[in-house]
Amino acid sequence: MAVTKDTIVKIQLSEADMHICTENAQILCETMTDRRDLHARGYMERFIDILMGEAAEAAVIKWLLQNRKYAVSAVNKRSGNPDLGHDIILKDIRGTEIKCSVKSSLSVYKSTIDDILDTFTVATKASELRKVNIQVYYWLKLKGEPRITVPTERNMAIIGWIGENDVKEFGTYSTENRQAPKMKLRDTRPMNSLLEYLV
Repeated sequence: MAVTKDTIVKIQLSEADMHICTENAQILCETMTDRRDLHARGYMERFIDILMGEAAEAAVIKWLLQNRKYAVSAVNKRSGNPDLGHDIILKDIRGTEIKCSVKSSLSVYKSTIDDILDTFTVATKASELRKVNIQVYYWLKLKGEPRITVPTERNMAIIGWIGENDVKEFGTYSTENRQAPKMKLRDTRPMNSLLEYLV
């Protein structure tokens, strides 16, 4: 089953949720370094990217908990150490802990869900794939009212997920020398289908 605008998940994060995300992002911004396959980022860009990631992780955990599934952050935000390549610990139907990666991305020019699904892929590379890999997208709205010119939790959706063996081939991004799965977001799995694998 393909991902559609009807299968994506929108979660409302409260001001308290966002306050925690902002605090975490501030801590992580001081301890994280840019990956070698990314362009060099200034402090503000790094902070915004990290904050988007924190809000994405919080939204996924909140949605899973709302669906009565086990989900805890895998990252000690105050440790000063980088994460281990996964963001959330889940439990499969046998009760075994499994690793979940949450990727967040921002669309500047594509502002409809259908355009995002048909244009973009999961922001991961082969070495980053975990048992469960979830993609969250933010999008701007540069035309019409109200304009949205910065990332916001109100224009964010949990798009879909892939398993560790779902990607058959990788290519590279046209704008950066970085691996990218040769599949569109529409070809990922709908979020509701993840629930049957979890407790």
